[in-house]
Amino acid sequence: MDNNTKKKRAEKAKAEEAALNRILCWVTGGAVLEFLLLLLSRWWTYYTVDQIDFRVALGTAVKILAVAALACAAGGAYWWNNARRSGKGTNLPGTLCLFMAGVSLSCFAAWFVSGTGLQLMSYAVPAVVVLALIYYLYQHEFFLIACQATLALLGIWFCSRTGGGSYQILGYVYVVGAAVLVLASAWLCRKAQEEQGKVELGGRTWNLFSKDANYGVLYAGAVAALVTLILAAIGISQMILYGVAVAWLLIMAVYYTVKLM
Repeated sequence: MDNNTKKKRAEKAKAEEAALNRILCWVTGGAVLEFLLLLLSRWWTYYTVDQIDFRVALGTAVKILAVAALACAAGGAYWWNNARRSGKGTNLPGTLCLFMAGVSLSCFAAWFVSGTGLQLMSYAVPAVVVLALIYYLYQHEFFLIACQATLALLGIWFCSRTGGGSYQILGYVYVVGAAVLVLASAWLCRKAQEEQGKVELGGRTWNLFSKDANYGVLYAGAVAALVTLILAAIGISQMILYGVAVAWLLIMAVYYTVKLM
């Protein structure tokens, strides 16, 4: 075995170890944040008359924590940026930044949207962790499809809970925003297809997809997400849409798992 082969194997092992450490950080942080969310939901929504004073104090504490955690997330981002520039480890500051951002977002959700916001965050946290696992373990193509499917699933959830008034407007705003993101992802796919998986943005060249990426599947994922969002907005049965979206995601998981073998 020559020195070049040994060097490549060592670099590959180092990259795999770094990816494993990031995965552990995502899973651990997500599990802790989900536990805190469930604990907060318990006392935020279900309380007795004797616990009203505690509930009022909890509401005040959540408002303070929302702002404090946001400041901590900003500090973590600054620490992460300095560590990245100096070539030091970024796992700890990155984990701290993302965890505190999640805590802040959860508190703001409880503050402004109450129980519905906490329910949404309790779904969003595991979804984000799963997306992170897909990013590190699978091809970037599957990660993009999973993000599109997640946007569609969240759109179904939003539209199923809009009983009218401002909540209905919020649901439509989300559908429009998600549709714009899906269209933007399709545009990126088009640019990447023209440059064999590479896209030039901000003066830098990004390797988004592999050279053998199946762009037909990527475009199909964008179309599926857009159609799901539109059907959710016009009130098609949410159970049918959930089933179709999850089935598509499972099919893609099997497809890209086979491609890894």
